[in-house]
Amino acid sequence: MIELTVAARQEINRLRQRQGKPKISCRLSLQPSSCAQWAYALSLDAETEADDEMYAFGDVRLVVKCDRLPYIQDLKIDFSEDLMGGAFRFDNPIATETCRCGYAFSAKNFQVEADVSPI
Repeated sequence: MIELTVAARQEINRLRQRQGKPKISCRLSLQPSSCAQWAYALSLDAETEADDEMYAFGDVRLVVKCDRLPYIQDLKIDFSEDLMGGAFRFDNPIATETCRCGYAFSAKNFQVEADVSPI
């Protein structure tokens, strides 16, 4: 089960308010990465498709392509701030390698095509 912490939900709500779209969903996708196999990408997205799975975390809806679920099923998404600013943090138990950037990971037997539309 995907986990979205309170801090992550608060940051998503802050971003939605800043864009004037308080009810828009947040999409989690996987993109090819230069520092590992894949990178997480979060974006605000008003559209959902037939092959999307939607998760509700209070007033935040997280949308994910169904074929990505095996690779992020136990993913924990957090948000934290430090002296360098704030960032979303991803903790994925299936990751065999992670990049220092915090957004990229590799996984054994990870055979999935990248999401083609930029988010």
